[in-house]
Amino acid sequence: MQKLRNSFLDFSIATLNFLANIGIVLPYVLILFKYQVSHSVTYLIAIIVFYIARAASIFSTKRLGLKASTYLLLCLWLGVIGSVIYSITTSLPWLIIGGLCLGYTSANIWPYYLTIKLHLTTSTDFKLKRLYWLIFAALGLLFVADFSFDLHYQLAFVILGLLFLAALPAGRLLKGFSMAFYDTHTITEAHPVKPWRVAGFIVFFSLMGLLTLLRKINLSIALPYVLGIVLLAIILLNLELAADWHAMPANKLRIVNRGFLVSFVLLFNSFFGFFILGKNGMYLIFAIYLLGFEGGLPLFRALGRRDPARSKQLAQVGLILGHLLAFTTNPALYSIGLLLIALYVGYENPAINTSVYTADENDPDLAIINKYRFSTYGGLLCQLCLFALLVTVSAWQNLKLMAFFNPSSASLKLTYLHGVAWPLLLISLLLSIVTIYGQHFFKSSRPSHLHH
Repeated sequence: MQKLRNSFLDFSIATLNFLANIGIVLPYVLILFKYQVSHSVTYLIAIIVFYIARAASIFSTKRLGLKASTYLLLCLWLGVIGSVIYSITTSLPWLIIGGLCLGYTSANIWPYYLTIKLHLTTSTDFKLKRLYWLIFAALGLLFVADFSFDLHYQLAFVILGLLFLAALPAGRLLKGFSMAFYDTHTITEAHPVKPWRVAGFIVFFSLMGLLTLLRKINLSIALPYVLGIVLLAIILLNLELAADWHAMPANKLRIVNRGFLVSFVLLFNSFFGFFILGKNGMYLIFAIYLLGFEGGLPLFRALGRRDPARSKQLAQVGLILGHLLAFTTNPALYSIGLLLIALYVGYENPAINTSVYTADENDPDLAIINKYRFSTYGGLLCQLCLFALLVTVSAWQNLKLMAFFNPSSASLKLTYLHGVAWPLLLISLLLSIVTIYGQHFFKSSRPSHLHH
C-alpha cells in the first residue's frame, strides 16, 4: 500500500511539474482550437476573456497576503473548475467564468511553482526526479486521442481537468515541505488597494481587450480612434509601472527588457515572419525561440569557459548583433538575428531568477511573481508599440489592420519592414542598450539552472 501511495505521489508531482511548465499555453491553445473548429463568436469572446485574464491576473495576484504555496493550490483548483466548465458547456456566461479561472491559473501556476521549488532548494533536500519529465510524452499521447477521434477537444478539457485534480496531492505535499521555509520567514503584509489603481487597471485591460478583438476580426473603428486607444493604453501602462516601481529594488529594467524581447520575437515576428520566411514562418519563429531559450545558458557558458563575466559579455554582444542582423531582409541573416536574441533571453532568464530571489532587498515569497509582473509590463509595452506602428502604417497606406495578422501575400513586405519592423527593432535595440549599460546600477548575480 505504501509503495502504491508513493507511486501515486510521484505521478502527482510529475503532473504538477507538467502543468506548471505547459500551463501558460495549453489552455489557450485548446480554447483557440475550439474557436477554429466552431468559428463561434462565443469562443472568440472566450479567447479574449482568457487572454485578458492571463495578462491582468499577474498584476492582481498576491493582494490577499497568502503564502505562495496556498496560491499554488488556488491555481490548481481554478484549473479544475475552468477545465470542467469547458468540457461540459458552451454557454457564454459559464465560458467567461471558465476563461477567468484558466487565465488566472495560466499566468500564475509557473511563478508560484518556481517560488516553492526555490523555497525547498534553500530549506530542504527535496529534488525533482528525472522520471517526472517523462510525463510530457505520456500525457501528450492522451491529447492525440482527442484529435484523432475528432472529439472537438471535449476529451482534451476533461483530461486537463483530471490533470489539475491529480496534481492537488503534490500541491499539498509541497506546501507541507515548504513549512520549513515559512517557519523562518515572515509573510509581507498585503498593501491596501488604491481606488485610482483599480480604476486605471479596469480601463487599461478593457482597452487591451478591445485591441485584442481587433486582431481577431474586422471592426469598423476609424484608425485615428484606434491610435487614441493605443496611446491612452500606453499612458495607463506607464502609470501602473511607475506605481509598482518600488516593488523590486533592483533588476527592474532587465526584466522589462526581457518581457519586451520575448514579445518582439514570439508575437511580432510570428506574424512578420510570413513576409520573410514564407507560409511556415510562424512555426519557424517558434522553433527558433525554443532553441534559443533552451540553448542560451549552456551555449554562452561554454563559449565563456564558465567565466560568468565573459559569458554575460558574449550574450550581450550577441543581443546587439542579433538586432542588427534582424534589420536585414535576408531569410538566413534574419533567422540568425532572432536566434541570437532568443539565446540572450535563454541566458539572461536564469540569472534574473536567481538574482531577484536571492537579493536581500526582495521578499523571496514575492520575488518571482514581481519578476513576471515586470516582464509582463515589457511584453505589453511591446504589443502597444506594435499596435501604434501598425495603426499608423495602415492609415498611411489605406490598409486594413487585419492585413498584418492574417497575411495572404508577401507583397506588403517592404511596407511592414519600413513602417513597423524597423521602428520596433530600433525601440528594442535602444531599450537593450540602455539595459546593458545601466546594469552597473543593479546588483549582479551568477547565472544558475533556473528556467522558464
